Amino acid sequence: SMANDGVFANLSAKPTRGEELEEKPPTYEQAAADATPPYWEITILAPGMSSDDVFVDGLPVGSVFSFVWNGMISMSFQFVGFLLTYLLHTTHAAKNGSRAGLGVTLIQIGFTWKSSSSSSGPVEGGPASGGGAGGDQFGAAPPDPNAHDFNPAAVAGDAAAAASSSAAGGLSTSEWLAYGLMIVGWFILIRSVSDFLRARRQEQLVLSSPDRGLGVPVVAVGERPESVV
Repeated sequence: SMANDGVFANLSAKPTRGEELEEKPPTYEQAAADATPPYWEITILAPGMSSDDVFVDGLPVGSVFSFVWNGMISMSFQFVGFLLTYLLHTTHAAKNGSRAGLGVTLIQIGFTWKSSSSSSGPVEGGPASGGGAGGDQFGAAPPDPNAHDFNPAAVAGDAAAAASSSAAGGLSTSEWLAYGLMIVGWFILIRSVSDFLRARRQEQLVLSSPDRGLGVPVVAVGERPESVV
């Protein structure tokens, strides 16, 4: 009616109300029968020094020379070299070479502590402790070599006494630390070499595969596989 038209009372063409359609979602069977459309994904990898670089776990593998070079730097400068090479690594070779250098450094420190603890103090019954005629800790020649009385039984007795005393005393704290450093160093060295070889093996598998690790391209109607990028 004219009383209910409101602002449209003076218009000759009045808008008409459309019919409200009740659209319901499809059933589960209809949705399951509908084929999923293909979704195109684009992955862009910036090439490194070589266009044939293969990325394993987000890093290129690198060469054996890079592994050895970073290991030498890490080993030469010890902990400073390890931090420098590990924080600046860009390949698996540099990363594992740095870790290998750290392992060699720990082994060297362990050997140094072991040798210093073994050579500290004179041996019981030795020349330095008055057990022999003349000479210092390193066994210098006596004043008169012809007058030196060599007694094999005394030497054997001194060796047995030293062995029994060392067995009774056990390992010192420095020796335990030395052995611990050597064990940890060997573990780090073996682990770094095995990780680098694993990355190299994955690289060879990708390079030897026909599709070079890429997905099989989706070929549309009228296209050839050679022309699909």
